[in-house]
Amino acid sequence: MWSVYVVVRMRHIITNGKVLQGDDIKPGLNVVVESGTITAISSQVRPGPADSVTDASGCFVLPGLVDLHSHGIRDVMVDKDDVFRYADHHLSCGVTSCVATLAGSPPANMRRMKEILAQTDDFSLTPNLVGFRPEIMYLADASGGPSASLARPEPSLTRRVWDASGGRIPIWDVSPELDGALELISWCAANGITASMAHSSAGIQRVREAVSAGLGLVTHLYDLYPMPVESDPGVYPAGVTDYINVEDRLSAEVIPDGVHAHPLLVEITLRCKGLDRVAFITDSLKGSGNPPGRYEGLIPGEPVEVTADRGIRRVSDDLLSGSALTHLQSFRNAVRLFGKSIPEASRLCSRTPARILGLSRKGTLAPGMDADVIIMDSELELRAVILAGRKVKG
Repeated sequence: MWSVYVVVRMRHIITNGKVLQGDDIKPGLNVVVESGTITAISSQVRPGPADSVTDASGCFVLPGLVDLHSHGIRDVMVDKDDVFRYADHHLSCGVTSCVATLAGSPPANMRRMKEILAQTDDFSLTPNLVGFRPEIMYLADASGGPSASLARPEPSLTRRVWDASGGRIPIWDVSPELDGALELISWCAANGITASMAHSSAGIQRVREAVSAGLGLVTHLYDLYPMPVESDPGVYPAGVTDYINVEDRLSAEVIPDGVHAHPLLVEITLRCKGLDRVAFITDSLKGSGNPPGRYEGLIPGEPVEVTADRGIRRVSDDLLSGSALTHLQSFRNAVRLFGKSIPEASRLCSRTPARILGLSRKGTLAPGMDADVIIMDSELELRAVILAGRKVKG
């Protein structure tokens, strides 16, 4: 864990790697990093005596992972635990950009955001944290989250929460069927925030209206959305998830654990929307990345159990309450469970999430981009993590 973060100003060269450039893996290239920025990718550049060198022979050199949606990881929940450990645990899993996802009520979220910004000096001490995401507060159904956090979208409340974040909310979740939701979505669009449909029972027409108002994202598609309803016996029904799949103005999150969404449904979404409009996320909680066992949940006094193959379940009623994934496992699952290539997995776990967040200097490796880099071997084991030019693992 870092206590002071400094952009490394000496030249750092990653040598002999299989480097992802665009959609192609190119072997034998060197990546040159100066002052936190990639300045060259070439086989012609050679390290000098004053350069710092990382040998990536036989390994993939890829953009750092980007997680849009994480409540916690290992032994921390970002709502109340040590934010430095939260950031560090994500970094140890290759996540160089992460959105701290909050499950509290509006007052609790405001207090926590102000506290984190003060502790981290506006994220300068935790540079892999890129903002906040209030998921639960404007939902119709908290599901596995705390129902006490729910509130009605209301302009003055929205403005107070936004101000408390210091303008650091890139994604705001909302159920479109709520009174005031369409106004919130329009306000988000006007302020450069991605409004994301979540925990919703809205029908197709209401979601169309939300898209017209500026809705841009769907939170963990297939999880907490209504099944199609048969209105005419013998006629196959269409549901809101079908509309989402063919609506080109919407991007979609997917939890790639094989539990929250059946792999066949994920493949349908990938074929409909393409890799540039699907982002793999974790929706991780305290306990994610840990061995199976019982851990503290989102709701006080409601412990959850991390299972080997059924996600995270609430102990009291076996309700699915989050994934047990780290984002490194999301990447591996993209390859091993969903059959994607290394470049395709990187698009799902880095490039598309960065695009959704508006992080124009992250998610790809090219001159002028931030030097957020991971190095993985052929078994998809993480060998090194470089954040803004600084080697923090490996």
